[in-house]
Amino acid sequence: MMPEDSLSSLAVAMESEIAVFDAYVEGQKRFAGALRDRDWRGLQESMSLLESISLRLSEIEGIRVRAEAALRKKTGCTEEGFYRLALLVSEPERTRLTDLYRRLKIGAMRARFENETTGQYAEGSRDLLGSVLEELFPEKKGKIYGRSGRAVQAGHDALVLNTAL
Repeated sequence: MMPEDSLSSLAVAMESEIAVFDAYVEGQKRFAGALRDRDWRGLQESMSLLESISLRLSEIEGIRVRAEAALRKKTGCTEEGFYRLALLVSEPERTRLTDLYRRLKIGAMRARFENETTGQYAEGSRDLLGSVLEELFPEKKGKIYGRSGRAVQAGHDALVLNTAL
């Protein structure tokens, strides 16, 4: 494999990963919309979609990591950091790689921000609902309920909480 082949493989993998991040962000927006609208079917569909996109993202990330390792080997780059590797590539490929790298980082940040925003919304809703219920039913505060909806006696055994939405 020539360095140009390694370079081309890395660029293609990075472009694919950017596209999958964009799809992931759109899926997160659908998830957040379904959560806000209390569309439980849409929420389930969004979760399934995000799961499949996550698996695809993991696959593509592996391809990108292998392509980067191959390019590092071909160029003899032993230093850490993507920009150190890019310095060993001639222009205009260097500019293309650094632009793709920046776009990739932006895609990852967008995905993280969408996750955090949705998480904060869900947490705020849960806290609000919990405080409203405590005000309405103060006698139920601190009780533990079983799957049937009836109050159960708390033992000294370990307690496992379901923290899913």
